[in-house]
Amino acid sequence: MYADTAVRIQNRSDLYAELVAEGIYEAELVAADPFANGFGARVGLVFRLLDGRHAGAEVMQSAAPGSPTGKLADLLRALGATEGTLAAARAAIGKRCRVAIRHGATKSGKVFAGIEKTYG
Repeated sequence: MYADTAVRIQNRSDLYAELVAEGIYEAELVAADPFANGFGARVGLVFRLLDGRHAGAEVMQSAAPGSPTGKLADLLRALGATEGTLAAARAAIGKRCRVAIRHGATKSGKVFAGIEKTYG
């Protein structure tokens, strides 16, 4: 999906050696792309961290599009969007916010860094 850019993405399927530490970081939305997985249609939001030890790292969080009260709409609200659509996500590319990183684990026990919440 991001083959044309050199990025370090951390999500449930792409796990790298250095895990981004839990915390709140200044970030910029750098990509919003659709894909599908076992949960159906999703939008992947890629945030580049701008401060701290992990400045430059990119963290992806995905969510289902469509619902005005869903996870995608919630993540985009801090970027000024009022709906949870792919179009709203793409319009927010280049905008900055703060992201709260929280660790989780896959069913196989691999730890990943995910975006729990965004703040304006």
